[in-house]
Amino acid sequence: MRQGGRSETGCGGWRRAAPGGIVVGMEFAEHDGPLPEPPTLEGVSAAFPVRLATLVPQPALREIGVNTIASGGDGSWAYEAAAITYAVFWNPDDLDDPINHVALTPELEDALENPSPRLSATSVEWMRWMRFPSLYEAVQTHVPRFASLTVAERLATHMWNVIANTFQEQRHPRPMERGTFVDEPDARDAVDASVTVDGVEVPAVGIDDEHVIGLGVELDDTVATVVIAKHLLPLVRLELTRRPRP
Repeated sequence: MRQGGRSETGCGGWRRAAPGGIVVGMEFAEHDGPLPEPPTLEGVSAAFPVRLATLVPQPALREIGVNTIASGGDGSWAYEAAAITYAVFWNPDDLDDPINHVALTPELEDALENPSPRLSATSVEWMRWMRFPSLYEAVQTHVPRFASLTVAERLATHMWNVIANTFQEQRHPRPMERGTFVDEPDARDAVDASVTVDGVEVPAVGIDDEHVIGLGVELDDTVATVVIAKHLLPLVRLELTRRPRP
């Protein structure tokens, strides 16, 4: 983590995703040594201030990684948010079924066949999920004490990030710049909604978008936001649970 500022970490060093959730870029450090180990769900779950929200277990989904946002200074840092990415299966009974797989560029095929020796075993294991569609950063858990944002504002920001990373061709956003594509999510468009959390239906807010649907919910000790690509929504049971600590 960078001191005196804000830092993001992600699965296996990858940060950019194409339509369907395929990652298409990699952030290598300037040095030539091994890349740092990516954060793991178990590790983040253990260290995060509150229990992470996640989609309920279901055959068509698998948690594959977590990205985190943290801030700090004077030699210390603290988590602000953590977002879980999921692999999605059209045929969960046979992961080798071609219907489950997405088309990869020759460069990505080569990266999978010949992974960089700088990558850790954890990163290489994570990369194999690139063959499947993914719900990029679909469920984000926020630490409420950071920033006085409403649930709708947090949701709109989460939606913007998912769209900017997974629908670049359709929306043409300039990286990390708000207001760079038409009809981006706006907190003022939020409407009343509901979502089931641990078997109980609770009030939520929803924001609709051309390519994704978003839900935000305030829980006892946290805020959770959910962003799901519409073309994958038929495969998803949109219910939440709190992830147990390891």
